[in-house]
Amino acid sequence: MNDIQYRSNYDILQLLAERMKEYRLAARLSQRELAQMSGVSYTTICRFEQGKHPNLSLSNFISLLRQVGMESRMEDVLPKLPVPPMALREINKLIPKRVRRHDSLD
Repeated sequence: MNDIQYRSNYDILQLLAERMKEYRLAARLSQRELAQMSGVSYTTICRFEQGKHPNLSLSNFISLLRQVGMESRMEDVLPKLPVPPMALREINKLIPKRVRRHDSLD
């Protein structure tokens, strides 16, 4: 998803649906098997893969990811910040806003 600019949320959802189908097939699962294992209805999975269910809940999507063994990749979607925002705020407090120079005429 890095190289391509997506124009809309719908474009991204279409890509996710295509990828989910590819992973399901690679896991050698039918839509019915995936539905039974994930708790997501068969109809929802069918409609999602066909691009007719653009509002699949995040909870259902995560359930599908778990069944095809890809839940660990969620970290790639939204990686942890290198420095937590609150720690960054504390660090910024320590950085002086002005520098005072005491010129001595010795």
